[in-house]
Amino acid sequence: MNRGATSGKVHTVTSIRIGLKNLSREHDTSVSFTHVDHSDVRFDDRLDVKLENIDAEYQQGKVFAEGGQGIIREGMDLNLRRLVAIKTLKPQPEDQFSRGQFIQEARVTAQLSHPAIIPIYSLNSDDKDGLHLVMKLVDGKTLKDYLDQLDHEYRTSGIEQFDERKSLMYRLEIMLRVCDALDYANSRNIMHCDLKPENILIGEFRETYIMDWGIARQIEEPGYDPATWVKPNTISGTPRFLSPEAIHGEHTDQRADIYALGLILFEVVTLREAYMARTSAEVVSMIREGRIAETRHKYGFRIDPDLKAIIAKATAYNRDQRYQNVRDLAMDIRRYMGGEETTANPYHLFGRITAFAVHHKRASLLFAVACILTLLLTIGVTCYRRVSMINARHNYGLELSEAQLHSAACADYIETNIARNAQFLSSITSEFIFLYETDMDDEDGQPDSMMPVSAMKNDAKNPPASLLYSSVYQRKIDFSHFAHKTIHGEDLTGIEKRRLHVLDHLRDSIMSVFYERLPQKLAAASPAEQNEYLRLNGIPLHLLLFGFPDGQYIVYPGSGSYAPTYDPRGRHWYKTAQEGNGDFAWSKPYPGNTAAAGYLLSCNVPMLDTAGNLLGVAGFDLHLNTIIRELNSNGNTGANVLEKTLIDNSGLILLSTGARFAGAMETNKEDSLTIRFDDADLLRQFIETKYGTITRDENERRILYCVNYLPSQDWYYFEKIDITSSVPETFF
Repeated sequence: MNRGATSGKVHTVTSIRIGLKNLSREHDTSVSFTHVDHSDVRFDDRLDVKLENIDAEYQQGKVFAEGGQGIIREGMDLNLRRLVAIKTLKPQPEDQFSRGQFIQEARVTAQLSHPAIIPIYSLNSDDKDGLHLVMKLVDGKTLKDYLDQLDHEYRTSGIEQFDERKSLMYRLEIMLRVCDALDYANSRNIMHCDLKPENILIGEFRETYIMDWGIARQIEEPGYDPATWVKPNTISGTPRFLSPEAIHGEHTDQRADIYALGLILFEVVTLREAYMARTSAEVVSMIREGRIAETRHKYGFRIDPDLKAIIAKATAYNRDQRYQNVRDLAMDIRRYMGGEETTANPYHLFGRITAFAVHHKRASLLFAVACILTLLLTIGVTCYRRVSMINARHNYGLELSEAQLHSAACADYIETNIARNAQFLSSITSEFIFLYETDMDDEDGQPDSMMPVSAMKNDAKNPPASLLYSSVYQRKIDFSHFAHKTIHGEDLTGIEKRRLHVLDHLRDSIMSVFYERLPQKLAAASPAEQNEYLRLNGIPLHLLLFGFPDGQYIVYPGSGSYAPTYDPRGRHWYKTAQEGNGDFAWSKPYPGNTAAAGYLLSCNVPMLDTAGNLLGVAGFDLHLNTIIRELNSNGNTGANVLEKTLIDNSGLILLSTGARFAGAMETNKEDSLTIRFDDADLLRQFIETKYGTITRDENERRILYCVNYLPSQDWYYFEKIDITSSVPETFF
């Protein structure tokens, strides 16, 4: 008997009338429907027997399980000094049936000598005429507890953390032991009548036992005659594991046990119940109507068709369509586990060939070798060349895919940064307009606060001490301040002060955006270290610009190197926004304040008040040399990468690592750089392809174009790569 079972149940029989509305909601306990004369199902349950007193042979210990009609405790065999399990029938006043059934369970189990049936040592009485069944003590858990534990682990940790295939094979081995034990019992003309996971015990050393033979009966009952047999008024067993013929009150045989085995196999395989219902009445109704659940694993694990077929055959509604004996069911499970053909799901021709190959590996191997040798003798050289070409083409395809993957990473970097910067500009301009319009003025137009000290006046002759020279900006800059200038060179007007006052409120937000774009390794660095990196290395986000209709110019980071005649209204970035449609506008590449500072690409937006009047233009500059430097070190690299280029949908080149763009930046004398992609046919292919690769021959070289579309700006980024050395000699 199980000492480690968590349920603590002892087999009980409870009377419940079929069809009544007060059926028990607990449908997993053994039940019997109304009263019935059990004389026709007992083997020998006479009560007039002389039993030895339990205390004379055994010392009774602590109780470890209890049910409705009995308790189970540990015991000690006083003669053999071994631990035993003692099952004691609770006092049942004037209940001769319970005593008879208890004796019947003892005698039936004692007749079954099998490794998977718990041995019975003795049947004893006591001074109060009680009944005690002494049996082997087994440490372990029921199959029900094991399946519940497995379900809990899969639910909490995920089935992918476990080897469900290996676990399933172990569970099927348990089923085979159960089948073997039941096959033995059937050979002794005994059927169990109450098979369920709760009555299957798994020991700590994987031994398996069938328990609770209390309502077992003979398969071929003495005196049974189908012509004179009378339909019983009751059915004994657990509702969830009753067969359809039992539900209909028909005479049952070993095939009813096979049906129960099929339902247990269903739970073992799927970790679900075959009949999901809240009450016993619902279960009975579902069995009567044949509404068994779909054979589907609770956690999505694939169930092989052969195993589904075995379950379907074992649980067939018509008992003539089931396995006719337990041995056939066990043989099909063994065939499935061994990869052989099952009777429940016979193979088609191809399946038979495959099975033959699996189970006759030596013969199959010899036949395959003979075929291969014949093939090699016939087309050996041709086959070798074709395989070589296929491998070369496969490797070539992998190289193209890898090149496109690296190129897409660079395109994503550009797209992400442009989107982040555009969002930043939109946020800053919205806040500026809101603060500007709500800033309280007095009657003479002066702001309600003094001009902030965080904005420094442009003064090339007397720059502030906080300015330090930057090789990236090619002038002195300060990341702690704005710089501002006017075209009149006189004291600031009230409007000009108000603009500086509003921007002073936004200074911390603007500074943080520049710091957020630093490399990850500088995230925890001090402000001084971060400023030093920005000064010496720079980031693509170069400047934040504000220009106003009266010629006032405000820039971050601060600098004092702008000429007195510098007028933002005449700059390319200002005019681009002013001439646009009110949305974000990108300029052509244009030179910075000094030639050494390199070229910039500007995104600008007009700032309009609530009445639609132009308050000014805001924008940010991207430093092309910094972007080109980062592109050269990311994506596809090497001497065979000829250029990396960003163009708009009209073919205007916005930036490029190629020699043509670099030469144009050195020789251009205009206020902007206009270089167009001069291959109209290739540009058309870019627009049609959007994402992917284009290969073509140029000047006796094989050129690969990795194309990526940037939807936020309707731009295209491509990398031009020489792949001449990677192309297979022949394509077929």
